[in-house]
Amino acid sequence: MEVPLLPQQAKGFAFFRRLAFPLRIFLLLLLISTVLVAALGQYLSASFEDYLTRHVRDMAMNQAKIIASNDSVVEGVKNRDSARLAAIAHKLADGSDFDYVVIGDRHSIRLYHPNPAKIGYPMQWTKPGAMEKGESYFITGKGSIGMAMRAKTPVFDEHGQVIGVVSLGYLVSKIDSWRLDFLLPMAGVFVLILIILLLLSWLFAAHIRRQMMGMEPRQIARVVRQQEALFGSVFEGLIAVDPEGHITAINRNARRMLGLASPGRQWLGQPICDVVQPCSFFTDKIAEKRQDVICTFNGLSVIANRGAIRSGNEMLGAIISFRSKDEISTLNAQLTQIKQYVESLRALRHEHLNWMSTLSGLLQMKEYDRVLEMVKGESQAQQELIDSLRASFDDRQVAGLLFGKVQRARELGLSLKIVEGSQLQQLPAGLDSTEFAAIVGNLLDNAFEASLRNPQGDNIIELYLSDEGPEVIIEVGDHGCGVPVGLGDAIFDQGVSTKRDEASEHGIGLYLISSYVGRCGGVITLEDNAPCGALFSVFIPKVKLTDATASHDFDS
Repeated sequence: MEVPLLPQQAKGFAFFRRLAFPLRIFLLLLLISTVLVAALGQYLSASFEDYLTRHVRDMAMNQAKIIASNDSVVEGVKNRDSARLAAIAHKLADGSDFDYVVIGDRHSIRLYHPNPAKIGYPMQWTKPGAMEKGESYFITGKGSIGMAMRAKTPVFDEHGQVIGVVSLGYLVSKIDSWRLDFLLPMAGVFVLILIILLLLSWLFAAHIRRQMMGMEPRQIARVVRQQEALFGSVFEGLIAVDPEGHITAINRNARRMLGLASPGRQWLGQPICDVVQPCSFFTDKIAEKRQDVICTFNGLSVIANRGAIRSGNEMLGAIISFRSKDEISTLNAQLTQIKQYVESLRALRHEHLNWMSTLSGLLQMKEYDRVLEMVKGESQAQQELIDSLRASFDDRQVAGLLFGKVQRARELGLSLKIVEGSQLQQLPAGLDSTEFAAIVGNLLDNAFEASLRNPQGDNIIELYLSDEGPEVIIEVGDHGCGVPVGLGDAIFDQGVSTKRDEASEHGIGLYLISSYVGRCGGVITLEDNAPCGALFSVFIPKVKLTDATASHDFDS
């Protein structure tokens, strides 16, 4: 049955709970330390008092028996010689620590007493029947000299008959002084121990405060719950590792994509290299931030990001987020197709409006033969381009891309020339139509931009694409503004762009190209294209030479 708290107790507990957690820890440790020190002091004090009592009793009894067996004392008692007994008692007292000794006859009548006026009177605190039995005993009480602990033992003659009694006493005040001589230093030691425990408790509370970053337990619990909810709600896969490469957190989507069994707790603390292969992205230089890196985890092609977890200058590990590249590729394909449709429609609309204006003027001028010739010529040019692309490029997505780029170049006032002999019968291993089209499309887009930035150029962009040899070759040349001096190989790094004055440019195009090409073991070269401009050359083996984690090689 639960005992209800009194109002004062409830208020006290409420006040205690409002205190900061480190302060509560300190107060609890202080209370426990005080109780333990007090209990230990009480135990030691009781133990010493018990020891001191036994020691005094044993010592008093031994001394009393020694005195009772002394021949001079026996003779003095037998002859009732008080003067002789007094001389002996004074001599014994000089070399001993007992407070007094009293000697009596067999009827407990005092023959010697430190106070001569007490001689001849009966001894106090006697045990009835003890003398007749020749029994030694110990008794505590207030006698003629004061409160004392007494040892009484009989005096025997040479025939073994009881002829007297010796009473030897230690005053309680003297025993108390011995007790204080021991307890006072011990109390000082306990106070010192309590102060040390107080300091250690404060240091421990401060350590707890630092480890908890100043947060209360309920705040930490809330952060943990928020982290669990965040990990579970993020669509990407998330894995956190410590500096030694052990898993500290993993969410459901990461387990699903990597083919790991549930629940996730069984993977915590496991070496990441035993769970994910290859694991270099999780363990190599984890202090470095990496973004949008194409990797392979457990056979799944992913795009991964990595960020370091730090506490001040201390490295706590890293968190890796990744998403299936197939999902990105699908989205990229959809966006690429939409972009191509929009560009084609824009070009066709622009050209259609100009063409319709021309037709309207010719019709109003009644130049009917010219109108018929113009219609036939335009239709024939479009059909020839389509037939040429279909004949040279088996991949319809690549062919459609090139048709759209030709129209886009014409709209921009440029001329895209596909070099004679270009062909594509087979895509390189490791690249699908969307990825290959992304490589060609990004190179052409960059050439368009560079040509428009150079008014002195001839506005001609040349494309050569061939798969005749063991490699698929892509060459895109322009007579534009070229690549700025100093960029060199850095042009392929993420975030690097030649269009520095445009805030919307993020330098992702050439980075994606280098990722695709490097994944297949290919090479990109960048050269000057005389008299001005740049020539990008891409060489991709038809047979994949390295896996998705192979390093990229760039020459300039």
